[in-house]
Amino acid sequence: MSRAKPYAQTCPISLSLDLLGNRWALHVLRELHAGPAGFGQLRSGLEGIATNMLAARLSELVDAGLVAKSGRAYSLTETGRATRGILFELARFGRDLPCPNGAKETDQNTQHVVVLAGAIERAAGPLDDLRAEITLDGLPFSLTVAQGRVVFEAGEMALPPVRLGFGWDDVEAVARGDQRVADFAASREIEAQDPLQVAALLDLLQKAMDIYGGFK
Repeated sequence: MSRAKPYAQTCPISLSLDLLGNRWALHVLRELHAGPAGFGQLRSGLEGIATNMLAARLSELVDAGLVAKSGRAYSLTETGRATRGILFELARFGRDLPCPNGAKETDQNTQHVVVLAGAIERAAGPLDDLRAEITLDGLPFSLTVAQGRVVFEAGEMALPPVRLGFGWDDVEAVARGDQRVADFAASREIEAQDPLQVAALLDLLQKAMDIYGGFK
């Protein structure tokens, strides 16, 4: 399957679109921001994509250095992880756009992961230092923030200083300004080894959800 005709311009936007503007390319990256995945798992998460289209996009992204393949699993490279900010801004821009008639409801777990991770990345400062396990709509994720770098990966964390679970409805409520993170956290059971890490996590999540909602 051939790629779309490149713009062949020196403009950085054109160069980015030459790499990321092909149909389904950003969706493949979105899925991989939730963690490594095999071909079948990616195919299941991208309803409507043809097998040959997925194979072509993966091949292009591997060749471009955004995705790495190890055995049967695909994962993001450091360059690929840098696209999280692009996906976050697209999600924030599109959250209030009207859906077309007949639009299919899709599995939103991976969308939520990249949005929350992107918001946390925007909110994290160079002095933030925390480790936490977040359960988002029943799925566990490991969050590590150190020196401004955010790692948000699928899976449980070994001996996390704090565990907190919440749903995407909570995120949207905070983003709308209907509640604060401390409000829904008060109704959840927080497992904590370090109270300072609890305070740091709640503060960071509040800043992140404010950014997602456009308050910052």
